[in-house]
Amino acid sequence: MGQFKEVTAVEQFDMYEFRRVMGTFPTGVVIITAMDASGQALAMTVGSFVSVSLEPPLIGFLPTKTSSSWAALRNSGTTKFGVNVLGNHQEDVCRAVAGRKTNKLDGFEWTLSEHGSPVLQDAVAFIDCDTHSISDAGDHDWVMGSVLDLYTMSTNLPLLFFRGGYGSFAPGSMAINTEISVEVLRQLDLVRPHMERLAADLVTEISLMTLVDGELINVAAVGIPQRRRSSSRVGIHVPFMPPIGGVFAAFGGPEAEELWFSRIHEDTDPEVRADFEAGLENVRRRGCAYGIGHAAGEAIELQAHGAYVSKDPEERKHLEAVVNDAAETFNIVDVERDQDYEFHSATAPVFDRDGVCIFSMTAWGSDGLTSGGDVLAILERLKRTADTATQNLKFRSL
Repeated sequence: MGQFKEVTAVEQFDMYEFRRVMGTFPTGVVIITAMDASGQALAMTVGSFVSVSLEPPLIGFLPTKTSSSWAALRNSGTTKFGVNVLGNHQEDVCRAVAGRKTNKLDGFEWTLSEHGSPVLQDAVAFIDCDTHSISDAGDHDWVMGSVLDLYTMSTNLPLLFFRGGYGSFAPGSMAINTEISVEVLRQLDLVRPHMERLAADLVTEISLMTLVDGELINVAAVGIPQRRRSSSRVGIHVPFMPPIGGVFAAFGGPEAEELWFSRIHEDTDPEVRADFEAGLENVRRRGCAYGIGHAAGEAIELQAHGAYVSKDPEERKHLEAVVNDAAETFNIVDVERDQDYEFHSATAPVFDRDGVCIFSMTAWGSDGLTSGGDVLAILERLKRTADTATQNLKFRSL
């Protein structure tokens, strides 16, 4: 890169030009929280949060030295602080914390973390920290924190700061790069172009799941969600249990089907189990699975994520109840061309060169009603795309 050149006072550029150029780089937005000795919740909006080190786990942020919010946090009497990663629905929280002098969290729901820092409700993620070091960084301080605990809390897209305003982003194409084998990743790369074309044709989000150790993992997503509550599904785990993952149960062989049915709660009503059995046969007959009913489908998604994140047995029981309530909305209804439906999603299998169902490809519906004719057209287009992806895997893998 050559020799570094010292910049003299004469050569320094205008501070406004510095801000303008730096403003072309979008940053995430977090709220740093702590409790002072009197029990008052403290908070500060930060756009300079960064992951620093994996071993040991360290994070960092850079508050302005003249910030009164930073002074309150630094003089709070505790070394503990929390990092709340804001979602794209939390601009009001961000602006309130940035604009208020005191009582920054008034009007917003929060709880205390295990280590005593405020956790904002509905944040995307939370990181519990202890102060590692504070050092000089020009007109800012460089604060590093040792990570004590961390967890995700919702699947909402993150809030971003860009060119003086707040917003988010529409993920055009995202793929997970951990938790699955190199071979599956290689095949994922071959399938993604087919997903991208389908997303463009249907003008919606297309996602891909795989089955790993009895858990379904969302490994990729492309396109733009057509729901008001958009979120990133990539990396989210959901349990392999009726009616979730019906494509793998229908086309994954006897062992997959047996595992799927074994996950039904022992107290499940016999009529509900009968719905699951009938639904599975419908998936085989139609060549795809689909869900009708927005509320039921979204309830399963939300509760499945919560059960995975918390690992709480009670959360799992709640999930089983939500799933049972949704039995009649998955794979039971025969779509009629001249009727309207709350089309939630449709899923088709993608097979590898050995005929193993390696992925399930899902097309997501939009809010409101969709005509039966449009639903049937989506199902056929989805199945053709999944078949084409299967052929690609078969011949490209030889």
